[in-house]
Amino acid sequence: MNRGFVWRCSVSIGAALACLTPVLAQAQTPAQTASASSPEMAGIRLGMTEAEARAAIRAFDPALRITAVMGVFDYSDGVNHTLKTPEFLDRLEAVKGNQLPTLKVYFSGPVGDVRVIGVHRTEILASNPPTAAQFAQSLINQYGRPAGVNGSNNAHIVWESAGRPSCIRARNHANQVAISVSSGTSLMESSAVEQFYTKRGSEITARGLLPADLAQCGAYVDYNLIGDPVRQFVAELNDLGAMVAAERSRTAWVRQLQEAATRARQGRGQVPRL
Repeated sequence: MNRGFVWRCSVSIGAALACLTPVLAQAQTPAQTASASSPEMAGIRLGMTEAEARAAIRAFDPALRITAVMGVFDYSDGVNHTLKTPEFLDRLEAVKGNQLPTLKVYFSGPVGDVRVIGVHRTEILASNPPTAAQFAQSLINQYGRPAGVNGSNNAHIVWESAGRPSCIRARNHANQVAISVSSGTSLMESSAVEQFYTKRGSEITARGLLPADLAQCGAYVDYNLIGDPVRQFVAELNDLGAMVAAERSRTAWVRQLQEAATRARQGRGQVPRL
């Protein structure tokens, strides 16, 4: 297994929001599972194991080089502030040649069953780029009718999973409930997902639109088509509820390690001779 650099987990709010547009229709996508009926991106489905995701990437493009990016958290026992958790699989990155990663596949864990919870894809179409209409129609043929479209040239096209609460809707300037997704760098790298959506839920544009428990949030597919003809696109397949659950699990895991280290350090404490 190729091992990439170790990513030191951090918390920040950095995901920008796409422009808001009215919702066109409710998507008819089934709940996100690693089944043949769930949405896929480059052959990768939510709920896949690492082995399944690797096989899907190889089947999609054998020329892609797959690297595992490991995560690690820093913590303290109250005296030693340089303690580190064991490394865990944060994501797989797939690269062709010397280019930037074409695919990033994010995983839950390290606690419990480690599964795909998000896919980020970006690609430059250097030769024979399709028109925005051609690209959009191809996506509709694959995913069905979208939940929302933003921009005259189909700049953002979004699909939502059915059966779970939507967490990617907010009110626009006309007070209409609209699709509102993160844009650019994946949420898993640029934000603490629960913190991001908790903050959004407290704002007037999204107040009352999010579930009380963000771990219930549904999944979505977002394609951002850049230019017409489309010379670049950025796409994401995210299970927001699973991302929130993974963050909570990791926080609890680090807290347990920290509490155990603190107890061990305290157990070794020695009172000086009096």
